[in-house]
Amino acid sequence: MSALCLPIDCREDRAFGKGVVMSDEFHFNGEDDARAEIRAAVRYLLKSAAGSDRGDIVREIIAIVNEVARGLPPGSKDPLDDGMPGG
Repeated sequence: MSALCLPIDCREDRAFGKGVVMSDEFHFNGEDDARAEIRAAVRYLLKSAAGSDRGDIVREIIAIVNEVARGLPPGSKDPLDDGMPGG
C-alpha cells in the first residue's frame, strides 16, 4: 500500500501471525486509486494461498472491512457478539 503515516496502530494479523502496521491516514488520488490499492493488497495476501487457506484469508479481509465500516478499532471484538449461536 501507500506510505504509512501517523498515527500508526499495530495489531496482530490473524491470517499470517505477523505484526501489521495500520494507519488511519492515507493519501489517495481519488476513489479509483483507493480501490486499486485494496485490489493490490488482496492480490498480495492471496498470491501464495490455495484451497481453504484462501477462504480463511478472504474471511479475515471481510472481518477487517466490517471493523472499518462499523468504526471499531483494529482487532476489536464486536460489542454485540455474545458468543452464543445465532448472534
